[in-house]
Amino acid sequence: MSVLLELLEKYRTDLHQIPELGFEEHETKAYIMEQVKDYDCRIHEIGATGLILYFGNGCERTIGFRTDIDALPIKEENDIWFKSKHEGKMHACGHDGHMAMMLTFAKYLNENKATLDKNVCLVFQPSEENRAGAHSIEKSGILEAYNTQAIFGMHVWPGLEEGQVFSKANELMSQGSETDIVIHGKSAHIASSELGIDALEIACRYILDVYAFERSLSPEIYRLVKFGTMNSGTARNILSDTSHLYGTIRTFHNKTHHHIKHEIHRLADEYEAKYGCKFEFSYYDGYEAVINDEALFERLLPKLPIKVLDKPVMQSEDFSIYKHHMKEIFFFLGVGDVPSLHNPKFNFDMKILEKGFEFWKTLLHAY
Repeated sequence: MSVLLELLEKYRTDLHQIPELGFEEHETKAYIMEQVKDYDCRIHEIGATGLILYFGNGCERTIGFRTDIDALPIKEENDIWFKSKHEGKMHACGHDGHMAMMLTFAKYLNENKATLDKNVCLVFQPSEENRAGAHSIEKSGILEAYNTQAIFGMHVWPGLEEGQVFSKANELMSQGSETDIVIHGKSAHIASSELGIDALEIACRYILDVYAFERSLSPEIYRLVKFGTMNSGTARNILSDTSHLYGTIRTFHNKTHHHIKHEIHRLADEYEAKYGCKFEFSYYDGYEAVINDEALFERLLPKLPIKVLDKPVMQSEDFSIYKHHMKEIFFFLGVGDVPSLHNPKFNFDMKILEKGFEFWKTLLHAY
């Protein structure tokens, strides 16, 4: 095993054992601080658990690299020697691997700082999984203070070729909007169903009409509208007076997002007029879409070992927040045929981390 791979595996296995939830990553932060305490860089503490390492070299240009540091409230089911020591918490999304690559990259920057033609900010960001920890980095203003022109991020990705980096220009990851709909009807015994308003039947018909509308959109418009749960009724011989629908809308652009919401409301208006029911809507609009800067992507593409994706993915990421202040590009590092992200058995071959680290080095010099 190479010295580089030994270091990557040490970082990853150490961090995998101490998973912590968003904005609670105190042990994780302490570990990171211990590894970099003697490095020739400025260390900025962001809130309680965030960190930015600034490797300044007196250059005009600064670029940023970001890793997420939080874990998930999942009980690990892997039978491995470095299994989580924090009951009910697990690095089931690969952030331990992201941090391992970034810490190794920090060591490289420290050893090669004098040869660089740019300054570098390394962002160890808390709470990607919820509560948009990227906002804490954004609000600090540190990246702007260092004139950071572009920021790059990477995520391990099941189902993609192991050790290969993937991305694309423009749309990469979607905006998620959790959508809750309540349909109010009127209860009645099924023997007297003409006296009621069947909220269950209305919900079924409504879902099919929403799906038909979504399918009518151009295939060139990346989007998704799906319902995962429907709760309705209390007894087999009583018409349901209430149906609850729980779904999600995934889009990449505000115009599409607003159009879909407008249409599902318009359909609801038609149902209210036809059946005498009442619809209630509530939304949780999550992270914005990750939109890779097209010009920067096309400029770097010939210099980087990247496979270009045919289409974006429907998962979301708070990395999208950085695009309001600088150019951003996000990448996927394939980990092959392994359990999905957020699975209690998620794991991967740590040799791929060497590929990710080497990619960061190549990107550093290509920018």
